Amino acid sequence: MLSIVMKAIPFDRSVLKVNQVILMTGIIAGYFAGLAWHAVVIVLPVLALMMLAGVVSPRANLARVLYLGVLKPRGVVRPRVVTEDPAPHRFAQLVGGVFLVGASIAALLGALGIAWILGWLVAGLAFLNFAFDICVGCIMYAQLVRTGLLPLRRSVSRT
Repeated sequence: MLSIVMKAIPFDRSVLKVNQVILMTGIIAGYFAGLAWHAVVIVLPVLALMMLAGVVSPRANLARVLYLGVLKPRGVVRPRVVTEDPAPHRFAQLVGGVFLVGASIAALLGALGIAWILGWLVAGLAFLNFAFDICVGCIMYAQLVRTGLLPLRRSVSRT
């Protein structure tokens, strides 16, 4: 049986905030631009790829690269380092990426209404986390762990 190891590490929440701004901006701008030019729906698979790449490897996370390479060094965004397990946030990012894949498939099939509803749902959840630190994907993760659907093994510190 697969089990997840929970490990609290220093984690910069500013990367999450940059990711949320990219998502909200991309989806909102894409939607309104798409009212005039339907090809702008390409923003949905691009954002899905961005989200899923970040789940696979933090090094492939576009928001992290932008934050560490440009925004943090220039003082545009300040670090918000906390000690926590990043797994719930990666899970939330996975869920958002899967929704955007669904949106992309819907767009490919010509169901633009469904595509944009899924996109707006992701943008709305990103806003909840950005503005109020309410991470719905993290809550889902905790419930899946609590019910045993996502096994969790706590790492033991050796002193």
